[in-house]
Amino acid sequence: MRLISNKSTIALLLLTLFSAIINLTAISILDIKPVSDAVAYMKMATSMLNTGYMDDGQGNIAFYSSGYPLFLIPFFSLFDSTASVAQFVNVFLGISSTVLVYYCSLKLLPSWQWASIPAIIWTTYPPSVLYTEYIAKENLMIPLLLLQTLALLNFTNASNKHFLSILLGIIFGFELLVGSSIVLTGTVIALIITGCNINKKPFIYIKSWQYGLLFIIGVSVTLTPWLFYTHSKLGKPVLNTNSGFNLYLGNNENSDVFYDGIQKTPIGPQWQSIRAEKGELKSTALLKEKAIEHILDNPGKTAWRAIRKIIFFWNPPLHEGKKASDFEKKIRFLWLCCYLFIVSAALIPLIYFKTLNKNHFILYGTVFLYCFIHAAAYIIFRYRIPIMPFLSILAIKGVYILYHTFFTKHFKNTHLS
Repeated sequence: MRLISNKSTIALLLLTLFSAIINLTAISILDIKPVSDAVAYMKMATSMLNTGYMDDGQGNIAFYSSGYPLFLIPFFSLFDSTASVAQFVNVFLGISSTVLVYYCSLKLLPSWQWASIPAIIWTTYPPSVLYTEYIAKENLMIPLLLLQTLALLNFTNASNKHFLSILLGIIFGFELLVGSSIVLTGTVIALIITGCNINKKPFIYIKSWQYGLLFIIGVSVTLTPWLFYTHSKLGKPVLNTNSGFNLYLGNNENSDVFYDGIQKTPIGPQWQSIRAEKGELKSTALLKEKAIEHILDNPGKTAWRAIRKIIFFWNPPLHEGKKASDFEKKIRFLWLCCYLFIVSAALIPLIYFKTLNKNHFILYGTVFLYCFIHAAAYIIFRYRIPIMPFLSILAIKGVYILYHTFFTKHFKNTHLS
C-alpha cells in the first residue's frame, strides 16, 4: 500500500470523526423499534450467550444467518444484551466502513483529496446513516466486503501473499456466515489470488495455486466450528437453512420480482403445519425441491423473471414510506438524488473501458456478482446497500475521468492560446 502523507493522515482522522458524529447522531435521534429480522438476531445472540444454544425465538437454530449475532455476543457479554449496545456496535462498524472506503479509494483515485470524496458520500448516504439504528446484518457485511476488496486491491504487490491468502479465506468465511449472498464474489478472489494466467512459468503457476489452497484453508478454519454446531443440532452441517425457503419464495407459481411472504405462495396455507411436522431442516429442503421443480417446469418464465430481478435490483428508491412526515419525504428525495448520481456516475468508467485496470475490475466484478445472485430469489431494496460503497468509489472515479478528460484539456488549451 502506498505511503500515507501527513495530510492524508489528517484527512483520515477527520473522516473518522465525521463518521462517528453522523452515526452517533443517528442512533441518538432515531427511535426505531426492532422488528422481524432484528428481533431474531437479538434473540439468537442472547440465547447463545445465555444457554449455549442458538434460537431465533421461533424454534429455528440456523434459519437466519448466524454471523451478525455471533459478532454481537462478545459485546453483549461485556456490556448488556440490549438494542442500544448493538447500535453502538453498528456505529463502530460504520466508522470502519468509512475508513475502508477511503483506503480502497486510494487504490483507484490519484490523491487523498479525491479519495476522501467517496468516503464522505458513503458516510452521508441516507440508508448508510439509517442502518446504524437497525439491528441488521448489512452493518457487518459492508465492512467485511470492503476489507475483502482492500486485500484484493493490495494482493498483486503484497510481500506476503501466503498470509494475505489465508486472511482472505478467513474474511470470506465469516462473510458467508453473515450472509451467503456474497458467495459469487468468491470468483473475484479466485481470479486474483491464482493470477488467472495459464501462460505463467510452471513454478509461478504452481505457487499461485498454493495461494488458492491457503484461501480454502482460511475459509475452512472459519466455517468449521459453526458447521460442527449445526451438525450436532440438526444432523447436517449447514451455513443456514433459509436458502431453500428464499429460493421457493422467488420461484413458485405466484412469485414475481419483489419479496412476498410465504403465506402468499401455493404452499402458504400448509406451511406452519409442514414446519411443525418436518422440522427446520426438512421443511426448507422441501421448499427447495418445489422451487427446483418449478424452475425446471418453467425455464423460459424463470429466465425472464431472473432478468427482471436483475433490472429491478437497480430500481431507484421511488417508493414512499407509510405515513411519511414532511422531513422523511425530504430525506427520501435526498436519497433518490444521491442514488441516481452514484449509479449514473459509476457507469462512466465503463465508457472508457480501455483505460480500466485490474483494480477497477475487482470493484465492478464484486458489484455485478453480488447483484446476479439475487436473481435466484427476490428483490428487497436493503439488499443493495452493501455494494453502494463500491459504487460511490466508482462514481467519483467517473467524475475524475470526466474532469481529467475535459477540464484539464480545456485548461491546457486555454493557456496554449
